[in-house]
Amino acid sequence: MATYCSLTPEETQALGERLGRRLRGGEVVLLCGDLGAGKTQFAKGVGRALGVAGEMLSPTFTMAVHCVGRLPLVHYDLYRVRRLEELVEIGFLEAEDPRTVTLVEWGDRLPPPAGAIRVDIRLEGEDGRRIDIEGVELRDSDGEAAP
Repeated sequence: MATYCSLTPEETQALGERLGRRLRGGEVVLLCGDLGAGKTQFAKGVGRALGVAGEMLSPTFTMAVHCVGRLPLVHYDLYRVRRLEELVEIGFLEAEDPRTVTLVEWGDRLPPPAGAIRVDIRLEGEDGRRIDIEGVELRDSDGEAAP
């Protein structure tokens, strides 16, 4: 697991973008953290790296948004999900195209699928965020592992 610090929404998006550049399709990314922690900002960065056109918004009320980019992206928000049956209703448990990236806000509300990438975002101080990423190693622009 690697830990990062973010002081602004732009830094959180940039870290999401770094992760998004590493995705090749078939990954499940679980975004975990309290309300307002920065999950949607991180998701915006992933979407930008995947070439999703337009602004990515949290699908809180629709629960799922299908996006088109260099890879298909399905962006889920499980904030309002209370029962497993609701996940079946929105098609969460259906097999996606193996190239599809699945991004799940409130991902800690379900048992983690094998091989999932987990991103925990926690508020620290007034504006800071601690972001722990488990399941993938990010590299900086020089190809070196980034702390």
